Amino acid sequence: MKPYVVKVLQLDNWDEKVSGLWLDENEDWMLLRSIHDYRPDGYLLVAKRFIVSETPKNKKLLQTARVLKLKGVDNAAPANFAFGSIPAMLQWIEQHYKVFQFQDEEDTSFCGQLRDYDEIDYQINSLSPSAELDLDYDLWFAFKDLVTIEFDSDYLNSLKLLWQDKVKRKWKLDQRNHCN
Repeated sequence: MKPYVVKVLQLDNWDEKVSGLWLDENEDWMLLRSIHDYRPDGYLLVAKRFIVSETPKNKKLLQTARVLKLKGVDNAAPANFAFGSIPAMLQWIEQHYKVFQFQDEEDTSFCGQLRDYDEIDYQINSLSPSAELDLDYDLWFAFKDLVTIEFDSDYLNSLKLLWQDKVKRKWKLDQRNHCN
């Protein structure tokens, strides 16, 4: 059985540390189950090149790991998840969870879906905090600046539900208008 290991990471130029239950990693990325006060909340991919330090094992981290184990929190990566290119991972997340959130610096995050990409940059369909999907979002982001990718969190799942409800309501209104 794989041990429960909680990681607390300091990222380059970030004041806040990120923490989570370690699930897997490769040479470029670390996959964590996000942890907030003993509560798991989605998954977090962290670009390892931005990790400047890791809090050493201590009593608090061991206690958190024990609580997660006692709760039966799964310490395995999501089924069929595989590390790959950034576009491949984002496409996999979309396929399984519909939306993702990413950060390229601590105080700036974006939600949405992958729209277009080339070798060095990508664009998204942006999902706003009011659950409006902008299919014409015009910003390009550099893959090299991508620090974290989050998916399956309560916040993202809530936005997704609101977005899907808005789409369904709009469809019903459109259907009524076509019948008249």
